[in-house]
Amino acid sequence: MNGKHVNTIKENRRIWRKLHFAVDVSTHEVITAEVSLVFVGDNKLSPTLLNLLQRKIQQVSTDGAYDTKVCHHVLKNKGITPSIPPPSNA
Repeated sequence: MNGKHVNTIKENRRIWRKLHFAVDVSTHEVITAEVSLVFVGDNKLSPTLLNLLQRKIQQVSTDGAYDTKVCHHVLKNKGITPSIPPPSNA
């Protein structure tokens, strides 16, 4: 085979993805969404989700995964009040 290794095993690995939503709590309308690979942390997408929005956001409620300096910085720069509980290991 001319010195080349031929891989005849077909791999059937699943590549998981996560779908992140920003939802208007008063209307339950999805106002933005983003897809990421499973290993991308939720807090890494908060700037992306917020930058996609075309409306003024007054307050954001999230889980403890978003309690990071980056998330707080983005929210502060946009004039958004955060409602983020500390992570369970705080």
